[in-house]
Amino acid sequence: MYDRVNTTRPNLFFEQLSPVVGVGFPVPKDWLPITSFPLLIIVGMTGVGKSTITKALVEEGLDFTLLPNRRILTERIIIAPMLKIQEKLVQPHCRIKRLTYTRLYREYFPGGMGHILASLHLNPQEVNSMLVFDSLRGENEVRYAARALKNAKFVMLTAPNTVRLERLLKRHDSFDWIASQELDDNRQTVPEALTNFASLGVSEASAYFTAKEEQEILELVKKQVVTGVELRDKLKIFVEESQNYDSVPTKQVLEAMDTSDRSLIIDTIDSPQESAKAIISRLCKSVNIKTNK
Repeated sequence: MYDRVNTTRPNLFFEQLSPVVGVGFPVPKDWLPITSFPLLIIVGMTGVGKSTITKALVEEGLDFTLLPNRRILTERIIIAPMLKIQEKLVQPHCRIKRLTYTRLYREYFPGGMGHILASLHLNPQEVNSMLVFDSLRGENEVRYAARALKNAKFVMLTAPNTVRLERLLKRHDSFDWIASQELDDNRQTVPEALTNFASLGVSEASAYFTAKEEQEILELVKKQVVTGVELRDKLKIFVEESQNYDSVPTKQVLEAMDTSDRSLIIDTIDSPQESAKAIISRLCKSVNIKTNK
């Protein structure tokens, strides 16, 4: 059982997650809460181009300190304590299982990753002029962070669902693996004839694509661009993540922010360099960020 005492593990002892950042108490001498620093938070789902935009920010000369990303914080602060409680030693690589753990964490801490981010402390000797975090997802995380982190600026990256799925299929990241036990019995095998997403056992994916887009995606299997198993698994990840974090209310939270220089929404179909320039000019200028260009 994942009880409230164990989920507050960061309050029980200090854990240094990197030379820059740590969580828990007692805080080392001279370390400061994250609220002491200007912070840019990237908001976005898998496949919106977060890594590409972060790289573009570097190329555009933005001087910043990149915090441990969502994947790392999830493993260290959410999953590791749960595994300890369950007396398991191996991190689950299954993405569906990870989403289960993050949902459970939100039952105790509705702010989710926003709650974790706000609890971090940093070594000022290791911090450049600005912090960047990749990433928050969902209305609850963004709303919590907006209230708890008054110095934070938010950039939400978006992309059409077809583009997100295409990027997910192309990236070949072992992180995207799904354990067989996370698939229903009718999803263990892929039939030769694919007429719709239901043929793959992922009928719920049809809600995120038009009928034409669905057929075009299935055509990737017929043309042997991807295998049926690859498409099935990536669609499963896409659906589970989309159900976990609804991007529509997330966007509404950012649009409702009281100042125009605190949030920015960017469609990553545009040039990464142009997107990075927009982020710097809109969100970083007010905190006197200097570029290296």
